[in-house]
Order: sequence, then structure tokens, then C-alpha cells
Amino acid sequence: MSSYRKSKRKDWLKSLIYIAMYLTVLGFTAIYLLLSYWYVWMAIWACGLIILVSWHAKATAYLCPRCGYEFEISVLTDFVSPHGVDRNGGWNYLKCPNCSNRSRMKILVKKTGKKAIQSK
Repeated sequence: MSSYRKSKRKDWLKSLIYIAMYLTVLGFTAIYLLLSYWYVWMAIWACGLIILVSWHAKATAYLCPRCGYEFEISVLTDFVSPHGVDRNGGWNYLKCPNCSNRSRMKILVKKTGKKAIQSK
């Protein structure tokens, strides 16, 4: 049994809320810190970005369209790889570790909660 599932509307909403919170914090801190304490604002920007990318890397996996292999990637790979959204959902341009195919991998979400523990 797979421990991944297709992303749902709830997952997209959760991601958008996290991004909106990050941008709100950046906006308010920029008003007070950017001119006098720009280095503190840059540290807040960098820490927030690292937290967002690490959350995304730990919460998602990817599906190869060629062989159907499901895999996870590192935080650094998630940070530097191209991302996008099309009518079929979110994607990330990656190399499949199973078949070495380079293409747009479909984003999957890791299952959480009691059902995920029971299925393992």
C-alpha cells in the first residue's frame, strides 16, 4: 500500500495559507526593519524561506509519469528544481531515480494520521 496520495484542494489551500503568512510577516517586518536593520530583515527572509522549502520537501513526494515510481527528494533539490502548475496539478522537473527519465514529475502528498500508520 502506498503511503502517498494525490493532492487535494485542502492541500493547495494549506500551502497558500503558509505562503500568505510568510509574505505577511515579510511585509510587516520590511516596514520596520528594511531601512535601518536590513540585515535582520534578510535573516528573517532567509529563515522563512528555509522553513517553507523544508516543510514542502518533507510533506511531498513525486510520481514518475514513465515508470510510475514514487520517490522523495532532498530539501536542496526541492529548492533548486523548477516548479510549476498546469491543469493537471502541480509538477516539479526532476530526474527519476528508477528509470533516469527527466520530466515533469507529478506532486504527491504524504499520508498522515492514523490511516497512514495502519497502512504501513
